[in-house]
Amino acid sequence: MHELLLFGQVQSTQHDQVLKLLAGIASMKPDPFTERHLVFKPRKPTTSTSIAGLKPANAQAQALQAQMQGDLFYLQLVGDTSLRFNRAAVLPSRSGNSGSGNSGSGNSGSAQVLTELGDSGTMNDTADQSHDLTVSDTTTSTIDFTSDPWSIDFRDLPEVPGRRPVSSRLMASVPITDGKPLDIMNSMSYTYSSEYVLEGHRLIHNNIILLLHRPLMVPPQAGPVMNIPAVEKLDPLDPSGGFILQAAIRVKDGGKPETMTIAINELTNFRDLMKGAVDLEVADRLALDTRLR
Repeated sequence: MHELLLFGQVQSTQHDQVLKLLAGIASMKPDPFTERHLVFKPRKPTTSTSIAGLKPANAQAQALQAQMQGDLFYLQLVGDTSLRFNRAAVLPSRSGNSGSGNSGSGNSGSAQVLTELGDSGTMNDTADQSHDLTVSDTTTSTIDFTSDPWSIDFRDLPEVPGRRPVSSRLMASVPITDGKPLDIMNSMSYTYSSEYVLEGHRLIHNNIILLLHRPLMVPPQAGPVMNIPAVEKLDPLDPSGGFILQAAIRVKDGGKPETMTIAINELTNFRDLMKGAVDLEVADRLALDTRLR
């Protein structure tokens, strides 16, 4: 699967205005999210690794294995802890009341371009969820491998810039449906390296997954811990508290030029639409390098 991307910087003072603008463009209520990202590094080549407990255990899992047979890459365990995080003090002035709550209408290339948004783009109304929303300790977050949705995420080194007006890279996000995530990473000869938290809002505009988010630093530790400080107690990676606007389209078959063209045109049209508010650009290729050095 190919991921096409553009990125823009948003100052903390501009956050509310940009979020309202995005809600109007996408015609939907922004969906707040909080994710724990556990970063793992390989201990040895993984050419014979068998990935158990992953769904689908065919195309995506095989693609993930194939991508790791050359260079060694960092992988991430990504957990959506949005339902259990105490977000009351995180973004107090960001009510997210703009927008109608409906996703944007698709375009003529929608069926060809858009992947299944269950990977990361499905809009969930937490009020309708049957999950337990009780937070037993509002000062910490607990890793819950039993109820939180977790996935193993791989991102390749982006293509050399110049060929396309957007960043392009191979990616895979494989949901864990059976087995213990840490045991799976160990069986793949991967060891824990670090952790960070992403918090922000997610919207869908036609085929584009929009993330207005910022990374938060988690204090270094020797291995994954059950409890980390609450989101409002974590320091942003950017000392100014700024946010990143990421616009992404995932293409199932990057080998079809017509499909890639549809996706690229949609991203560049959105870039032009946002001019004057946020400058969306191709990211520094090395800043997105996930290879083990």
